[in-house]
Amino acid sequence: MKLFNALFFILLIIIFNFSCNEEYNSVGIELVSDSDFETKVEFYPVYSRTDSIADVQSDRQVYMHVGQFTLPFFGRSSANFTTQINIPPNSIFGNFSQNRELEGDVNNTKVIEENETVKDVYLEIPFIIDQRDSDNDGVIDAFDINPNDPNSDSDGDGVTDIEEQRNGTNPLDSDSDGDGISDLTDTDNSSYDSENKIYSVDSIYGNKSTQFNFKVTELTYFFSDLDPDNNFESIKPYYSQRDYYEEGFIGRVLADYPYQLDFNEIRYNYKEDDPETESVDETTLVETRLTPRIRIPLDNSFFQEKILDMESSDVLENANNFHNHIKSINFRITNSNEDIYMLLNMTGASIKVKYDFDLVNDNGTQNILTDDTIEKGERILDLPIGGVKINHFKNHNITENALSSGKIYLKGGLGTRSIINLFDKEGDSEVIENLRLKNNILINEANLIFYVDPLFVQNWDNESLIAERLYVYKTTDNLPLSDYFSDPTSSETDPTLNKILHGGKLEYKDNRPFRYKINITEHVSDLINLNDGIYSENIPLSLVVTSDVAFIRSRKAILKNGGDKITIPEGTIYNPLGTVILNENPPEGLTEKKLILEIIYTEF
Repeated sequence: MKLFNALFFILLIIIFNFSCNEEYNSVGIELVSDSDFETKVEFYPVYSRTDSIADVQSDRQVYMHVGQFTLPFFGRSSANFTTQINIPPNSIFGNFSQNRELEGDVNNTKVIEENETVKDVYLEIPFIIDQRDSDNDGVIDAFDINPNDPNSDSDGDGVTDIEEQRNGTNPLDSDSDGDGISDLTDTDNSSYDSENKIYSVDSIYGNKSTQFNFKVTELTYFFSDLDPDNNFESIKPYYSQRDYYEEGFIGRVLADYPYQLDFNEIRYNYKEDDPETESVDETTLVETRLTPRIRIPLDNSFFQEKILDMESSDVLENANNFHNHIKSINFRITNSNEDIYMLLNMTGASIKVKYDFDLVNDNGTQNILTDDTIEKGERILDLPIGGVKINHFKNHNITENALSSGKIYLKGGLGTRSIINLFDKEGDSEVIENLRLKNNILINEANLIFYVDPLFVQNWDNESLIAERLYVYKTTDNLPLSDYFSDPTSSETDPTLNKILHGGKLEYKDNRPFRYKINITEHVSDLINLNDGIYSENIPLSLVVTSDVAFIRSRKAILKNGGDKITIPEGTIYNPLGTVILNENPPEGLTEKKLILEIIYTEF
């Protein structure tokens, strides 16, 4: 009976709620109708000016520019870079320190003079790798016949890319193991090493197959970590315009060879066969795989004299002593008849010194000396490229952008920025006041729209260069807009897709660059709507090209024509490319593509 009463009570509640909801819905229909609100699209004025940058802080960067190339409408740019190298403090080489080798050890017969000798030295700097694989089929977009379809067949062998990934065969070769049988019918592809990778290298411009000299030179200028102008209490900034190589601080040349880029994976096989695995010859197997990189032999004698021969001396005691000993190294491209320009990934960049040394082999009898032999051991000393790193930029024969009115010329590196004012040149305006008086409006979307100058892309082809991303930030403090922080989108493989809702990515129309659109809805809403009883200030915004909107660290810069000091985001320094967009007063015939602020709002 109690159970029946409980069920009856629950049923009454359900019926009551249903009837209430029905009544609520009918009332809601009467209260809200399409005639009570209207969505409008309106366009508002934007004002711009462009500043050229004379010098920029370019130290301690993740990526370094090197080479030279010509960008249409912007002229020729060149870059080289200087870095310190690091070594662990009080490093010893071989098994024992030099002091111990010289003094000997009566209790340890293995302590002998080891005679460490450099065998070879290589500079290694990784390229920036394009890992975009939009459909996750194991084929990166650069080689995928259809980057958005995992069932595409990039090598045309009748097996889809995603199936080849599962099978462990090569989706870019119809005969993975090279036995003359197509992967479609081959039942044994075991001889193909599915760990082999094909890479697409990013951020290299010009003729990638041209020959040039990659010159590596010791510099004799000491770079201090701490700033003497601030009582050594802060990190010293270094700027791009000063080139210490050209000033004559030149030491020994460590490399100056003809060189050609190689984008293949670097593979090292095992050196010795394991006798316990009779069926497998380890010397035919890959032990180490490295991404494509600059890999150049350096002068053995320099590292013998400067490092191995200095074992147990004061110069290896700490970083400051070592940086006084080997002050810095300069890297530049010379003797190139064609454009070649690249960004290099300094994360993991190092100089690897391979050396051998004498050691005692007791042949397993520690207490019997008569069968001891002297043999050669081998080690690799890894010298990371770190400490102070400075990029040196130069622009050559670049005309003044102000001569071409109606356009905004944006370029990264040692480039330009544009100042953007919404609604009015001076800040608050009558336009904003009128919008504020409309208390019954909701800002649905607000976009800054920048159209690419048709003249800049009139001869467009697949080899043409243009900046793929623009970035807007607050001029007063160099911080992003609120729209940036509220955008959760990101991509581990494609930096142009970070904060993609906030926008700024280049849009194409008819396979030609068309426009950039940046969503600033929250920023505009803050200008128009009260927040804690006050309106946000209509501050000037800054516009730059960027390599990745995630790189927002502030870098110091100095403007031309007055030398004003400003700050810019790090991402614009990493991008050597540029774009030409139309401003608020475009050339005749292009008025429909002028710079505008589009606001979509609902009026109740």
